[in-house]
Amino acid sequence: MATSLKPQSIEAGWMTRWWHDSLLLLRGAPASFVMLYLVLLLLNVAWQPLILSIPIACGVMAIIFAVAMAVHQGRTQLIDVGRSIRDVPWWPLSRLVLEIALLVMALLMLMLLFRHYLAGILSHDHISSAATLHNVRSPDWQNLPEWLRSLITNGLGTAQTMLSNAFLLLSVGVIVAGITTRAYLALLAGIQAVLVNVRVWLVFLLASLLLQGGITFLSARLHTFGAALLVSILGVALLLLVGLYGWCFVREAFGLPGAQVAKRVVVAVWRSTGA
Repeated sequence: MATSLKPQSIEAGWMTRWWHDSLLLLRGAPASFVMLYLVLLLLNVAWQPLILSIPIACGVMAIIFAVAMAVHQGRTQLIDVGRSIRDVPWWPLSRLVLEIALLVMALLMLMLLFRHYLAGILSHDHISSAATLHNVRSPDWQNLPEWLRSLITNGLGTAQTMLSNAFLLLSVGVIVAGITTRAYLALLAGIQAVLVNVRVWLVFLLASLLLQGGITFLSARLHTFGAALLVSILGVALLLLVGLYGWCFVREAFGLPGAQVAKRVVVAVWRSTGA
């Protein structure tokens, strides 16, 4: 991993390349990623209020990145993956979250000038527009169990937060990868990497808007427990995939060029299948 905080421009073909890299990571340690999926499932069952949505999203990113980094380095055993999560620099990460929270708070204070809009935002339990699900006061939605409604809004909402705020992905990734432990440097590096790779960020933003449209479409059609559960399962899977794409973004922006990103994990997969 590069020690410089100067981000690089992402090579062309990144969308298909990151899909391939993500599949290689999943294939390299299926048990670890199944365990990670179950952890994300449990985390998203809990109610997540607006004030905690960004800190929780950053924590989810850190966990996904730690697992992806361990697998990429060939450490595919569950115990090794667990140690990688334990060894995440959580204190610098918490400082980053605090700085982001202060920035968001400052923006919200400015929005006090527009109290009507602020009241609308605070009426939701998630900063993401996944909370539009709660705007549908249909009896079918209200009859769903509370844990299932939380799972849908939190899983999809966190995925959308990560997509629409790519600088969060990059800032958290810089700290998890050990490039720096200074929160403000990680935040500046994340923003700079977005500016250097505007075309990638625009695709992430478009994906976020499409996800918002999909959420709005689904919100009026979740009439049964089974359908809602299926959306939840797919939503958490999407969250995991977004995290893996974020890790690939970090790797190429601050580490190895795209052609070399998957090299180490390919070797790990070959060794595991050949054993």
